[in-house]
Amino acid sequence: MTMDDKDKQQQASINVWGIANIGCEMENPTFQTLVVSPEEQKSQEAEIVEEKSVGDDADVKEEADESPADVTYANASGEKRGRPKRTGRKILKSFVYRAFSDEETNLRLQCLYNGLLQLNWIAADTKQKNFLSIFSGEETTCRVVWTGEVSTLAELFKELVSRKKYVKLPEGETIWVMVNARFWDKEGNHEFGNSRLRSTSTPMSSKETIEWLVKLMNPSLPLSSLKEMLQSQR
Repeated sequence: MTMDDKDKQQQASINVWGIANIGCEMENPTFQTLVVSPEEQKSQEAEIVEEKSVGDDADVKEEADESPADVTYANASGEKRGRPKRTGRKILKSFVYRAFSDEETNLRLQCLYNGLLQLNWIAADTKQKNFLSIFSGEETTCRVVWTGEVSTLAELFKELVSRKKYVKLPEGETIWVMVNARFWDKEGNHEFGNSRLRSTSTPMSSKETIEWLVKLMNPSLPLSSLKEMLQSQR
């Protein structure tokens, strides 16, 4: 299948997102620049624990009306973008992604994060540590603001969860409950809704780009091949 012009333009726009960090000016970006150091990892984990603690405190205040006003939106400023719609229950669970080591897990998730940023499919002020937390398998209050088409979001997770099974669901939850819980509509003040996510059709204009992103998350893909994939987009 030949990529259409839109797909080619999208892939051309992400020529170095897996090799260099977003916003960093580097003369010779290297593959290793994506790896989080142990010190950085500890710092990120501490911040996630702190955010979880804040969310737990807010849960007590909001117990009477289960509206998730305590949800941490995954942006740099920390601003809340209006009171969200009421939901039946709060979901603090996260997706589960594991590669062969913690370092490799971080690297592959950062590749996905950088790609989504460059494609403008997630908000430009999305914090990396918040994005990683929604795939941690741990409790989190973070949501990522999705700025792409809802059909693209749905197709991405159909591939990651249902078809390729690279990403696992927490016990007792379904794919659309989890996507709805961890991603926020581009307006930043309401959920997509399970039925809306479930009823989307495959977005043909971005299908190959989605498949390329999903391939980065394949734990069986050797890191040497991952590096070649990323460098081929330069």
